Formats: sequence, structure tokens, C-alpha cells
Amino acid sequence: MYRNILCLALGLIIGIRVTDIFEFFQLTEAGLGSTVMTRIAEEATPQLPTEEELARQLYNETRVLCMVLTMPKNHITKAAKVKRTWGKRCNKLIFISSQEDKELGAIDVGIPEERENLYLKVRAGMKYVYKNFVEDYDWFLKADDDTFVIMENLRLLLYPYDPEAALYFGHRFRTTFPQGYMSGGAGYVMSRDALRRLNLFALNNTRFCPHNQSSEDKGIGFCLQNVGVVAGESRDEKGRDRFWPLSPHSMLPTFPNNTWLHKLTFFEPVKETGSSSGISFHYVKSHEFDRYEYLLYKLRVFGVPAAPRRLPLKLEPRQLQNQLQVWSEAKSNNPNPVLYDPEIQPG
Repeated sequence: MYRNILCLALGLIIGIRVTDIFEFFQLTEAGLGSTVMTRIAEEATPQLPTEEELARQLYNETRVLCMVLTMPKNHITKAAKVKRTWGKRCNKLIFISSQEDKELGAIDVGIPEERENLYLKVRAGMKYVYKNFVEDYDWFLKADDDTFVIMENLRLLLYPYDPEAALYFGHRFRTTFPQGYMSGGAGYVMSRDALRRLNLFALNNTRFCPHNQSSEDKGIGFCLQNVGVVAGESRDEKGRDRFWPLSPHSMLPTFPNNTWLHKLTFFEPVKETGSSSGISFHYVKSHEFDRYEYLLYKLRVFGVPAAPRRLPLKLEPRQLQNQLQVWSEAKSNNPNPVLYDPEIQPG
């Protein structure tokens, strides 16, 4: 009889403890238990970095020197606006002028301020940049003081490419030589090796790089082609141009498609609005710099969050060589003939 009583007591004790344990897990399922499971899930699928974190990484890994053409009368207007807005996101910002301005960061390259001297002014600027900064930065951007550049998108384009490859990017125009050239107004960016080739082999050779070019962008494009620098592809996945030689309103669908720009562009323009990963636009008025700064960097639209993303993979040497080969063989598919001298068109 005592054995039966003992077994019954042990059974009751064990049952009560099992019930307590069961209730404990039920009560903590939404608390401690869920926390543990969440932590396990997070460790299994790590969070992607934010775009702000990626932009900081790009700033450190894809170093861009910005060389902006200006003139004394624009130092306190357009040039100052560049410095206060997009120019502050360059790894290094200098202005090429005919008058030194230490506060602005302007260099006097000794070329008189005449439109016909723009080519000589850019050549002098490229020599100065090469002499002082070629080993300190990866990419070298030339822009005008009425250009606005989205530096984060520029670095994202450049990131996969080795700066020791001979290439440059911009808005590509057709002309009489096969590769064409990049619009000066939209801005163009060259690799370290492209800048090196331009200075070591082109600027000192009048056969490769004549002195009598009236169009700076076409002249530099001719020099670069002659020393083996390849015109890279800067359009987005839908064929939309990222470097834009006109103001942003010209990206709207209502803009006419029979302008000088559409007739001169290397590839047939697609019938799309501007690229969502655009890099630059031109003909920016002084009062518009702050407007674009606000719209791009301060205004946020609720309900349209930026999706987490990763940076593109860097190209392996063989992949890069294959890509350069494809680009060097690219032909213009724009059916419109050039019926005018492209050198007299706005940059």
C-alpha cells in the first residue's frame, strides 16, 4: 500500500513540474523565445549595408579628383555654388581659371579667357593635375562650372573598373574619328592610366594631339583615342544616358527629339525619360545649384524607400580586357548624318 502511495505522490510531483515547464515555454514564446529565434535568423541572413554606408565605402575606395573649368567673373557665383554643393563630395576639388583664388581653390594656368582657348585651358589643367596629383587619386573628372554632378552615382559606375586601365566615360558624341568623344559640358572622367597616357604620350606629340583644336572635348577625345584610351559605356541597363549635356527638364518626355543633341549622340537615343542612376547634367544656372542639392539630398518621398543593395563586383583582368575590346569595336548606330560642324555646337 505504501508503495502505491509513493508512486502516486511521485507522479503528481512530476506532472506538476512538466506542466510548469510547458507553461514557461508558452509564456516566453513571444518574449525570450522569439528573441532567440530572431537572433538566430539574423545571424543566418546578415543585413545588407545601407546606401549611406556604401557611399562612404565608395568615397574611400574610388577616389575622384574633380577639375572644374571656371573664370574670374564666376568665382563668387557659379564656382562658389559648385564648391558648396556637389563639389564637396569630390575627394579633391580644384578650379582651373586665369586668376588664382586661394579661398575658392582656383589655379591660374596662364591661358586667356576666350572660348577659342578652352582646348588650351583644358590641356593646361590636365598637365597641372597630372604633375601634382596623378598618384593620389584613381579617377579624374573634368566638368564646367555650370555642370551638376551626382558623385555617388559616378563612383558607383566607376567602382568595377581598374583605374590602371586606359578608359574614360561621359556622354558620347559622334564625329569624323571612329571612337567619337565625350561631351565637355556633361563632364567626362578618365582613369589614372588615361591621364598618364594623355600627358606622357599625347600632349607632347602634335601628331597625336594637335594644338589647333577649337573644341576642347573633341580635341581631348582625339588625343585620348590616339594613345589607346577606350571610350567606355556609361549608359544604364535600359540604354539611357547617365551623363546629360542639357538641363534636367530636357529629360522629360515632352522634350523634342530633333535637337542637335539627338543628332550628335553616338548611339541612337532611347525613347525614355532620364536615367534613375543619372550622373550629371549641364547648363545649370547659379540659383539652381541649391535647388538640385535640396531635391537630391534632402527631400525624401514617403513610401519609396531605397532597397538594400550590394556594390557591383570588380572586373577581373580578363573580364576587363574583354569589355575594353567590345567597347573599342563599338560603332555608332545613329542613322542621322552630321549635317553641321560639331565643333560649333555647345559642349
